[in-house]
Amino acid sequence: MGFLRRDFLKLGLTQAIVSAVGVPAFAATEQDGRSADGLPFQTAQRLSPSILQGATDATRTQFSILHLSKQKFNTIVRNSAGQIWQPEKIEILQQPFSEFQITKVYFAGLNLGEVFFLDLLGAKDEVIERREFGMLDLSKSTLRYALCSCMDEGRHEPKIWQNLVGQNPDVIFFIGDSTYCDKGECEFPDGDTRRLWTRYVQARRTLEIYYSKRLVPIFATWDDHDFGSDDVNTTNWHHVAESQANFRAFFAQADNYTEGYFHGPGISSVLRAGQHQFLLMDDRSWRLEKTSSARYAHWGQEQEEWALEMIAGFEGTTWIMNGSQIFPEMVYKESMSKHKGQFNGFMGALKRIPRKVIFASGDVHFSEISKIESAMLGYQTYEVTSSAVHSKCFPGLDKISKHPRRMMSTTMPNYILVDSIHQAGKFTANVYSCSARNVVNFSCQLSV
Repeated sequence: MGFLRRDFLKLGLTQAIVSAVGVPAFAATEQDGRSADGLPFQTAQRLSPSILQGATDATRTQFSILHLSKQKFNTIVRNSAGQIWQPEKIEILQQPFSEFQITKVYFAGLNLGEVFFLDLLGAKDEVIERREFGMLDLSKSTLRYALCSCMDEGRHEPKIWQNLVGQNPDVIFFIGDSTYCDKGECEFPDGDTRRLWTRYVQARRTLEIYYSKRLVPIFATWDDHDFGSDDVNTTNWHHVAESQANFRAFFAQADNYTEGYFHGPGISSVLRAGQHQFLLMDDRSWRLEKTSSARYAHWGQEQEEWALEMIAGFEGTTWIMNGSQIFPEMVYKESMSKHKGQFNGFMGALKRIPRKVIFASGDVHFSEISKIESAMLGYQTYEVTSSAVHSKCFPGLDKISKHPRRMMSTTMPNYILVDSIHQAGKFTANVYSCSARNVVNFSCQLSV
């Protein structure tokens, strides 16, 4: 355990900080509206197309393009040799109250190992927007991926996204609060479903990741803020179907279009890559109030049964990714462990399955790694919490509620980078908390 200098050098990460408590530059962030780099937050909304690459395999991929409805273009893919691919399918999603629309484009017949360009062409076939991308090898035994949550565009820091893309991850997982529907200036009030679309548009027009010249496949689930409002659940938010439709509109996650990726109940989904399985859980569509002891108060019955089936039927290691935390019981934050009925029932069922899992979560505005004792599931595992890429954080926030499982933590704006390998029935991962300016806040090696 501890810092892995050889891996820092491989990553190009040059500085290590064990704890961010009392860091003057970060303390100033909350006082004067300046970022961790000492610069004003960059929150301008852009008019140029906002693009993300979604579910991808060795030959197929899909994109979500947000743009002004009046902006017309054709979309093609080309390689460095000049070969051109036309979309296999195009979908257009609009709302009558918005001047922006989503165009989804799907491409097939591409190849691993090539560099491709997504080109948006104007009326005279001139390139008005170009993004570089590649395909995803789902057969690899080693994977590099980023875990990201809590992306308040009011505190946007472009450099952290530039740093993330520069680490060349195979995929990026958004595990909650990629949009804050209940914050920001908006013409529609809280509780108005038109606000969902509008706030997603505003986030898509701000975050640097959607304007990166090099795209990385993004797989996403949600938490409370991108579901509807802070700490909301189905007892006080009655627009579950509208929230689900809105979420699916903005991400490029068509069911069964690419190998290894398909939908579960609600907005949950699964990605399988070699001996890695990633379950992106829906922690809002069936969620009851915080104090509920009902057996299925967190994920609902159908989703829990689906998750258990996915785990039991997969021979490798499964990441269970959830918006809010699974094990810790923070004084001021939600967690699955506070829903005692579902937590105890699910852990009991997991213990009876001869497979291994590891957990990932977000939400709490600091990152930490928790060691889950072998008595819980019959083997030692971990929960990796990644939060926040850029949202309100304070030095010492992680110390408000200590818990005995915590191994390390940071309150710096950060994402979690994972290099993992699954061989001979064993999952091993090097885990890094990364910030802008090539800062590593903590690192460790995990084995499950």
